Amino acid sequence: MGVLREEEFEGFLKRRVSGANGILIHGADEAAVSLLGRQVIVALGGESQRVDISAAKDSPGSFADQFLSLSLLGDRQVLLVEPADDNGLKFLDAAINHPTTANFVVALGGNLSKSSKLRAACEAAPLFQSLVIYEEDEGRLRARIAKLLSAQGLSWGEDAEEEFFSTAGADRAIVTQEAEKLALYAHGQNEIPVADVQAICGNTAEFNADELIDGVLAGDLETVDRIDQSLSGELRSFFALFQLHLNKLQALRVEMERGMNADAAVRAAKPPIFFKRKPAIMNQLRILSLDDLVQIQTTILDASLQSRKFAALSEAINSRTLLSLARMCRSKAS
Repeated sequence: MGVLREEEFEGFLKRRVSGANGILIHGADEAAVSLLGRQVIVALGGESQRVDISAAKDSPGSFADQFLSLSLLGDRQVLLVEPADDNGLKFLDAAINHPTTANFVVALGGNLSKSSKLRAACEAAPLFQSLVIYEEDEGRLRARIAKLLSAQGLSWGEDAEEEFFSTAGADRAIVTQEAEKLALYAHGQNEIPVADVQAICGNTAEFNADELIDGVLAGDLETVDRIDQSLSGELRSFFALFQLHLNKLQALRVEMERGMNADAAVRAAKPPIFFKRKPAIMNQLRILSLDDLVQIQTTILDASLQSRKFAALSEAINSRTLLSLARMCRSKAS
């Protein structure tokens, strides 16, 4: 199947995904890569099984068995490989070059260069796709959101687009989530007025996700409580960003448990970690073990599930979860 362009992505999900064995989605925009990965999983039923990358590297045959095994109901299983890089090619090759359809692999990676062996293998495979995600400028982001709304029969009213982007910011994942929420709110209308944007879209433009993440993982209860009060109902969007950060920390922790020190692991991270973020991440790696990070991620997933089941209590559930995690991290730091 080879190289998939981003404008072909929706068509792939609608018409061609059933004939493929997997897709590699990669790029510097981690949030966008994760967002598109979730869309693939939803298109295939909404459930996935995360692959233990360390175990798969040690025993490629076990991954091959997992890829070929059918579920008890006969449905295709979705196997999530994250982060995917050249070191995983040895076990992923079983899926990339398999000649007939089996289960489906969603591999999410960082910014893989054209010389990447994993990228080259996926681009050359007959039943696999490779999709590179480039960071969007403002014009492309606005055009994509307009297209998303148009598919729902909606267009911007006077000044509504400017109000939306000044409120939602420029982060691709958050903007997309806000637009989907807005489209649901405006269902049955032809046009989205400024009043609808003001009613449904939280002000995430001034929200610093890194500050809240660092506050939780450093056990800074005062910072967590301050930002939580201002963020209110937008914690669901934040949780998606928190999960991406935890995935990165877990990958760094795995490298440390293989013998690499924290400084070397951070310097070798792909994609590179912004220099201003390195001190906070180093501190998080010092405080938290791999088991701690997995526990935090599980707690967030449980909170997300509970907030969906009990929508009226979602704000309280999410706030309580963050403060509870901050207390745990404070105890680890002391």
